[in-house]
Amino acid sequence: MSNLNEQVIIVTGAGKGIGKGIAKILSRHGAKIVVATIDPDFGKETVKEIIDEGNEALFVETDVSKEESIINMIKETVNQYGKINTLVNNAGITVFKSIEEASVEDWDSIINIDLRGTFLCSKHVIPEMKKQGGGSIINISSNHSIATLPDTDMYAAAKGGVNAMTRGMALSLGKYNIRVNAICPGFTNTSHLKNWFDSMDNEEVVRQGVLDLHATSRINEPEDIGKLAKYLASDDSEMMTGEHLVIDGGLSARLYNAEGY
Repeated sequence: MSNLNEQVIIVTGAGKGIGKGIAKILSRHGAKIVVATIDPDFGKETVKEIIDEGNEALFVETDVSKEESIINMIKETVNQYGKINTLVNNAGITVFKSIEEASVEDWDSIINIDLRGTFLCSKHVIPEMKKQGGGSIINISSNHSIATLPDTDMYAAAKGGVNAMTRGMALSLGKYNIRVNAICPGFTNTSHLKNWFDSMDNEEVVRQGVLDLHATSRINEPEDIGKLAKYLASDDSEMMTGEHLVIDGGLSARLYNAEGY
């Protein structure tokens, strides 16, 4: 019997990519999933796939940049299931521009969704978790929060903020038996990454170069992130809080890359 049976888990941004992978893995381990995403078509497709596998899911249209939308998400979840055991703050965007090229609108967009959205979703789920005596909040960060690349300044700042907030929330909420952890994925097989590869003139060379940087010789699948989220949602991780866990196939373990030695 799975230790997620009877859990109610909200996954934001679960219409595609990492969020969808997380939602499907958690549902396979017995959780009831609330697919909270801004795009109805993608969200309903995720719900359909979960139900087709014999599991339970609910779609709630949610824009994490808008507080009233988040409040509605919480209300709809409690009305349907009566509780919230785990929140996965996955919804996010990626903006890779240099500081000189970036506009204030670019900055506001990534901060409002990646960082402010995590804050607001957590803020409004905490009262429900306190009522039931505890819960787990899982923030999806990035390995860019640990080490980054040129022209990723805003994204790294947002995800670095997620990690810092994770530590603070863990300390603030521990007395309520609410655990807070962050997952920091590296390259993951999503449509965003595919578009990045497709934009390259030498796509196959770049793709192979990326694979060669990984100790595992492969990149994450969204379901790999889901397996780690499953652990953090379960009682198996009851003594883990305030942590950020990097999952990138050994990419960040490498000091530098060179041929021949």
